[in-house]
Amino acid sequence: MGLRYFNVYGPGETHKLKAASMVYQLYRRIASGEAPRVFKWGEQSRDFIYVKDVAAANVKAFELDRPGAHVFNVGTGARTSFNRVIEILNRTLGASRPTEYFDNPYAFYQDETQADTSLAESILGFKCAYPPEQGIPDYALTIKKMTAAA
Repeated sequence: MGLRYFNVYGPGETHKLKAASMVYQLYRRIASGEAPRVFKWGEQSRDFIYVKDVAAANVKAFELDRPGAHVFNVGTGARTSFNRVIEILNRTLGASRPTEYFDNPYAFYQDETQADTSLAESILGFKCAYPPEQGIPDYALTIKKMTAAA
């Protein structure tokens, strides 16, 4: 059995710095008063999955008592644009940072990802509980609390 994680974000990634999720990168810029920066025009999209959902998918996979080899996609099954992530973060943080768009320097950049979660839903019984509209604010407020406590 294998689990294929899509764009995971959530607590425990801050040590990754530049390798951390796009959600964390954008949070850091907005929270510090800087403009969020994304490739023109911010419509690139990812299947952002909150780490709490990833943990739930792992538990379901561990508890599965069914023979057979499967690879399960762990995602929300939906795409969220970088612009939408910025909107959610601005709203959550009470900010209104204008976005800075710049040219994409990569010729073979993947503009979108989206998981087909049908197998995970039908066999594991896994369904995302924290879509980005819920997970991103939860994560942003968690970072804010952790930063204030430090």
